[in-house]
Amino acid sequence: MPTPKTLLRALVLVFALGIAATVAHAQEGAPQADTSQASAVRAFLDCDVMGCDRDFLVTEMTWVNWMRERLDADFHLLVTSQTTGSGGRLYTVVAIGQRSYAGKTDTLTFNTGPNDATDLIRRQLQRVIGQLLLPHAARGALGSRLTISFAPPPAGSAAAAPARDKWNFWTFSVSGNGFLNGESNQTFTNFFSSINANRTTEAWKVRMNANYSYDGSSFQIDSVTTFTNIQRNYGVSGMAVKSLGDHWSVGGQVGSHQASYRNTDLSTQASAAVEWDYFPYKDFTRRKLTVLYTVGMRAINYRDTTIYGKTEETRPVHSVDATFGARQPWGSANVTLSGSQYLDGLKFYNAGIRGNVDVRLGRGLSFEVSGSVSRVRDQLYLSAVGLTPVQVVARQQALATNYRYFTFFGLRYQFGSIFNNVVNPRFGNIGGRDDF
Repeated sequence: MPTPKTLLRALVLVFALGIAATVAHAQEGAPQADTSQASAVRAFLDCDVMGCDRDFLVTEMTWVNWMRERLDADFHLLVTSQTTGSGGRLYTVVAIGQRSYAGKTDTLTFNTGPNDATDLIRRQLQRVIGQLLLPHAARGALGSRLTISFAPPPAGSAAAAPARDKWNFWTFSVSGNGFLNGESNQTFTNFFSSINANRTTEAWKVRMNANYSYDGSSFQIDSVTTFTNIQRNYGVSGMAVKSLGDHWSVGGQVGSHQASYRNTDLSTQASAAVEWDYFPYKDFTRRKLTVLYTVGMRAINYRDTTIYGKTEETRPVHSVDATFGARQPWGSANVTLSGSQYLDGLKFYNAGIRGNVDVRLGRGLSFEVSGSVSRVRDQLYLSAVGLTPVQVVARQQALATNYRYFTFFGLRYQFGSIFNNVVNPRFGNIGGRDDF
């Protein structure tokens, strides 16, 4: 009598043969397909911003051939966005011609409000992409099937008058979030809240923020011992920046914060700053090469006496950050070289590099690396009070170190069909998740 294992193998074999036979029969008996779609304009979507719903665009814009690999596309659609003064976003869509369309580039933009639904944003994106691709698709095999629609203004409507902003470009936001997690022997609690006030015009940028966070955990070591770890942080900050043309800006910032992890009861800093961008600021969403220099004073009150015998101190400090950022057809990059130093004690400094790079190396092959590394020589806040081994493991306070680092890297290669026009949501939660 066959064993259960033999029966299972036979069942799997029959199931596999049945699927193969079904696929073969479908391929042999399929009617001749309309080949005009093969001549449709080909597009590669390069978009990772809010509202970029690729499945929606593929489903709604069937007159476009959506390509898996950018090198096979007629147009590389590069979508970027940045926050506007109202809290909404300004989207920039660039259609970069390739293959027979090489040298053709066109750009359109649109604005969204701070409370616009995701569905409204994706439909705006659909409209703009359609406007960019339609002139080229109209000359193709599907041109005779394309139509143009127009939404006229309401009858009797007059020309719009200049808007009167009763808030004078100020926007405000209040947020709070948290979570509780646990089991019988351990619990975790986290809470974060913030208040923001912003004002953005062509000439000025003003930012004000206040925040508070609580992070607590409790562990039942045994029937009589419970270890509790609590971290509290709060801070307030303000910044004002004045535009000085396409490449320069000046400003200042003030801030105050408390951080138990860094033995800081209260740290207050005021500084002036100047920034220069090699590229015009209007190109910020696609490329930037900035140098930011700040100089100011920092006053610190410590919770415990430091290893240098201080309970409080005031020091002059300066810093410089050089940042390169780009979002181009070859990929994206954002890399910052930074350094800070106490001016009355030059041996106390911090210098490092951080960023991420995602490069398309070839057809279907891409490489990504991100991380940071820094030389640490400015830990004036270290407590002279020793930590127990349990406190060290729980990361209750910072430990002395000469460096810090973090890194992530990955290599990806994809091959197969060059077309990517089909969306199938069935069994979406098995082997992947489809989100609305």
